[in-house]
Amino acid sequence: MNHARNSCLLKFVNVFLNVAVAGFVLAAIAPRMAHAAPDGVLLAGTVKSAPGTNLGGVTISAKAEGASITTSVFTDEEGAYYFPPMNAGHYQVWAQADGFEIARGEVDLTATKHQDFVLKPAADIARQLTGDQLLASLPDQTPDDRRLKLVFRNTCTSCHQPNYIFQNRFDEAGWTAIMEAMKHFNVFGGYLGPDSKPMAAIDFHEKELAAYLARARGPEPTSMKFKLRPRPSGDAARVVFTEYDVPMFGASDAPRKYVLNNGSDWSMGTPSSMFGQTGVHDAQADFDGNIWFSVNSPNPYASFGRVDAKTGDVKFFRVDGLHGLAANGHGIARDAQGHIWLNTAPGAENGPGRMVEVDPAAQTFQVYTPPSTMEGPTFIAGTVDVDGHGKIWASTFHGASRFDPVTKEFTEFKSPTFRNADGLGNTYGLAADGSGNGWWAEMNIDMVAKTDIETGKVSEIKIPPVAGVKALFSPEELKLYEASGSNWNASVPWAEGPRRMGADKQGHVVWVCDWWGGNLARIDTQTLKVTLVPLPRPDVQEPYQAAVDKDHNVWVNLMNSDEVIKYDPKTSKWTEYAFPTLGAEPRYVSLLEHGGRMEVIVPYSRARRVSRMSFRSKEDLQALKRKAQQQEQARAR
Repeated sequence: MNHARNSCLLKFVNVFLNVAVAGFVLAAIAPRMAHAAPDGVLLAGTVKSAPGTNLGGVTISAKAEGASITTSVFTDEEGAYYFPPMNAGHYQVWAQADGFEIARGEVDLTATKHQDFVLKPAADIARQLTGDQLLASLPDQTPDDRRLKLVFRNTCTSCHQPNYIFQNRFDEAGWTAIMEAMKHFNVFGGYLGPDSKPMAAIDFHEKELAAYLARARGPEPTSMKFKLRPRPSGDAARVVFTEYDVPMFGASDAPRKYVLNNGSDWSMGTPSSMFGQTGVHDAQADFDGNIWFSVNSPNPYASFGRVDAKTGDVKFFRVDGLHGLAANGHGIARDAQGHIWLNTAPGAENGPGRMVEVDPAAQTFQVYTPPSTMEGPTFIAGTVDVDGHGKIWASTFHGASRFDPVTKEFTEFKSPTFRNADGLGNTYGLAADGSGNGWWAEMNIDMVAKTDIETGKVSEIKIPPVAGVKALFSPEELKLYEASGSNWNASVPWAEGPRRMGADKQGHVVWVCDWWGGNLARIDTQTLKVTLVPLPRPDVQEPYQAAVDKDHNVWVNLMNSDEVIKYDPKTSKWTEYAFPTLGAEPRYVSLLEHGGRMEVIVPYSRARRVSRMSFRSKEDLQALKRKAQQQEQARAR
């Protein structure tokens, strides 16, 4: 998604949503070291409900005073939690779970401390829920309600999370006013004015959709029956999240300023993208664990940035754009040598797309500009990937490009179909396989293109439409949708919407995230056979990007659900990993498999943070439990 345009869209919607500005005031805070140390002190405790029941899967977060790093863990089935060893200091600690009020505490962590919490039921839980839970709670008992729920999902949730929309209540007139504005927005042109051609789906369904939304989130008692997803358990409750706050873009010698609502307090609702909240897009860790992220928001200072894994300190890097601005960054990847690759472009200024190679150790970079005779890695929803032969691929408007780091040459590949009755086939996501072939998604027309690197030819694979959907719509509605087609803002109800993807470079599979279809399209790279794998809750979960680990597991970020999910092809089982942050709105996921460790890296595009998820075994937790008990007993003597 082009965030230069998306930020304009969200800014206009905020006028209607009347978001309280006070909640998003900037704070000047100097980052201090708060990273876990092997010889650090321990923090543990239990969480119970007010009646005294142990609560498993509760999110416990801790942040040192003045720090920019938050560490979060989850309670086990007995309601107990154990942080990894941390540095000494004064910490804010808080506990959260859907359906309960936030509970807070403070500890001076100079030795092992035990901090217990009691959670009280929350009176109004809607503001603290993730987008998938709110979608699941929308009325769908009648055919009309199911139809309108699908229209809302496919038309109003592609650029921002449903929980952002539903954290406020409006009557029919209010919802109508919002739709009157939104139907004149375009992903490329922003707000086009009231006299522009309206978005067909919103324009057609506006009256009945406003009534439906007012029943769900209006001034009267809601018709929604809240459906909460299970809290983390098992493997998902043993992970550790380390989240790094990203300061506002500014000069290197300027004081660091941070947004106050970074999603860490769920009771504040989903963060607004106004006031410089957005900008963090894709992220990769280097081999030392430091996180590099692309900056996709017009500003004079940064095209990409680096987070120091130990201190949380953030450094910005600028690639010159046009008219005094930095070039926008978007896609990012890491090659086998550990170098970071990004694609940049001046975005709205319509300048040339370029490739950037970063040496993480030296913290230097080099820019490569494609020849003017080709499309180049032009910024659209640009994805970058590295193939099995070390070539760097980037999406272009009409297809993809490949850059050879040795010869410094670009090669252009174009989609055979760029426009058809379904819409415009401009490229969204891209992946490169182990054999050196590039793959890219034509989201609006449900196609995936593939190069044959030996012949230079490009072929296309059609993703089959979502089954059974057309029966919900009248002949008049079907005619309307067939005439309007799909775009990145909205789709026909039966569209799959292949968005971003990941290649299994140790195997022969490309995994495509079907955004509107709620599934992964598994494409065999040798036979080109397509198999659809539904997500756990395909009607409310929307997959964005996929990454494949060395064991062939597929990791997928869900932009609307504030979670990452893992699919194990060997067992056909899913595992869901919930974020500690509400309104993260991640648009990318990457993996660090190096030095015997495995970490999942996720950038939070709405909450202005980057995070790493690390893993603990049952034995790891048992060892922490014994150590905490031993230290507490030693202090008692």
